Amino acid sequence: MPIGERQRADAVFEGGGVKGIAFAGAIAAAERDAGVKEWVNLAGTSAGSIVSALLVAGYDAAGLQKILADAKYSRFADTGFGGMWLGGLYSAIMRRRGMAPGRYFKEWMSEQLAASPLARELGKTELTFGDVKRRDLPPRSELPDISDEKYERATYRLHVITSDVTGGRLAILPDDLPDYQDENGKPFDKDTFPIVDAVRMSMSYPFLFAPVALYQGGRPYYMVDGGLLSNFPIWLFDSPNPKRPTWGFRLHPGASVTEGLPYRKIPRPLWSVPLLKAMFSAATEAWDRQQMEQVVSARTVSIPTHGISTTNFGLTRTDADNLYTWGQAAAHAFFTDPKQQSYLNSFGKAL
Repeated sequence: MPIGERQRADAVFEGGGVKGIAFAGAIAAAERDAGVKEWVNLAGTSAGSIVSALLVAGYDAAGLQKILADAKYSRFADTGFGGMWLGGLYSAIMRRRGMAPGRYFKEWMSEQLAASPLARELGKTELTFGDVKRRDLPPRSELPDISDEKYERATYRLHVITSDVTGGRLAILPDDLPDYQDENGKPFDKDTFPIVDAVRMSMSYPFLFAPVALYQGGRPYYMVDGGLLSNFPIWLFDSPNPKRPTWGFRLHPGASVTEGLPYRKIPRPLWSVPLLKAMFSAATEAWDRQQMEQVVSARTVSIPTHGISTTNFGLTRTDADNLYTWGQAAAHAFFTDPKQQSYLNSFGKAL
């Protein structure tokens, strides 16, 4: 039986580090309570880009839960000899501009994508953006009211958010790839660019992970965590006449989304790392808080994470199970709310 538009949805996932497993619980609730059978367009920042890439590669909620619960998060911080505060600090200051090179994460993510349903279907071991193009778009000539830029963006099902700190701009991949080249000056091609490379850029938490260098005119441009400039880009798929729902999935640090602003201590004399973390957290949260009325809206699932830290690489299995449960409970309450019916009935024609 063909999948109807009421069983299809677009989704945007916020950044959140190791807390991303909560999204797996929320997706399980969306599949069960909202009847979602196909995620069409997906976008995410940092942990949200990981979840988006796994979904577009064909994993369902059960597959995501297993992948994210079994992940060895302690190995993500691959700082090498001396650990984070010796080898990591030396590496950040003298070598890579970040404590950890992120090699283990890239290997881990590559393995998950290579084992995905889509990779098996295509007979590939490395997925690129060309593998996640939309197959249901009408020809360009049949959509004269749609701009070329919007039509080109709609061509790809996956969008990964990263921050170009050298150029001072938000970079949406694969959309903005033609603006950059590799270290040899060769322009990037959207279709052949590996998805894992885009996700590695998006999860590059400043100072913790080394940034990824792209090039313009022979000069390096450093890409870091997309959350620095847009941690929750729910606007990405906005359309005057949406064809299907766009749901946002975001995380909030307490037990309630209405809790007050967090207090972050910046002690002396070891002030530098806490200050950098506080600056980054302020940058990622300020826009969301300014737009709080939209965030807690008819299309956003807000998931409590009860104080679990974004960079808690010592996450226990109990913590992981709790995050999944909190995500599932928040999404269940959201999708079974009668207000969702009016949102679901508001759809017309769009990309």
